Amino acid sequence: MNYPLIPQALHPLGPNPILARIWREADLSAYPDPHYQRTRDALAAYHGVDPACVVLGVGASELLHRIVRAFVVPGDRVLSLGAPFGEFARAVALQRGNLQVLDRHSLATISPARLLYLSNPHSPTGHLLPPMDWPQMDVVVVDEAYAPFLAEQIMWPLRTNVIRVQSPGKAHGLLGLRPAYALAAPALATQLVNLQPAWALPAPLAEVLAALPSADDFLRETLGKVRSWADELAMALDTPSTGLHFFTLHRPNARQVTAALLAQGIRVRDCTSFGLPDFIRIATRRREDNHKLVEILARMR
Repeated sequence: MNYPLIPQALHPLGPNPILARIWREADLSAYPDPHYQRTRDALAAYHGVDPACVVLGVGASELLHRIVRAFVVPGDRVLSLGAPFGEFARAVALQRGNLQVLDRHSLATISPARLLYLSNPHSPTGHLLPPMDWPQMDVVVVDEAYAPFLAEQIMWPLRTNVIRVQSPGKAHGLLGLRPAYALAAPALATQLVNLQPAWALPAPLAEVLAALPSADDFLRETLGKVRSWADELAMALDTPSTGLHFFTLHRPNARQVTAALLAQGIRVRDCTSFGLPDFIRIATRRREDNHKLVEILARMR
């Protein structure tokens, strides 16, 4: 059997056909505008911000590395609320910063730091924070990779120390395109833009990002269905739903369970690297595939 539950929590109904067509039909005969003004203007209008607040990237990983290079120097204290995305931790290590992972219960006692990172909603737990002020932090990075999957969007205001990282490829089922951008106050955005070489984005990727505002119908038509499939799957596995398309499932020795599932053609995420060695992360697929997973886990038990 070949039934992959994609570790990156891929959209089970993607890719977005409109954006995929724009990628295929993009003009490859000339260099793109090195400033990508049309793309930045489109995304700025989409979010109701000034174009100077938009920073384009090739994947959230690239943006996070650039953010850390811009704002962290060796010895700086860097905080992560919950286990961070692995590439962020790697970026901090490369800059020789001191990364400290805090749990959500530490909110009231957080002391000042150079940079605070939080994925919102958090992967793999699905925990969600409302917009908050963090005046004691020089820079706050809000990684909103999975925010589009929420039934109700929570928007963080662009305060002077906030950077919102966007990964639309997940919700549009286009992980391989690596579309990404960040929203930040102009002073922060300028520092990030200055670290990016000219023509950093291929022309097709710039075209896809420019078309995002006109591609929301795909999200409205698919994400509600995806959430309902995830809710059904969580109920069948007797674990709480997160309101997203993924959730965690308690299984002692998660690495062994992950390996046993992989041997049967099923891939889930072992959460050991997130500090949760007894949990796996499951992302919904279509109903018929979810039924197969439930059956296999029942037999393994």
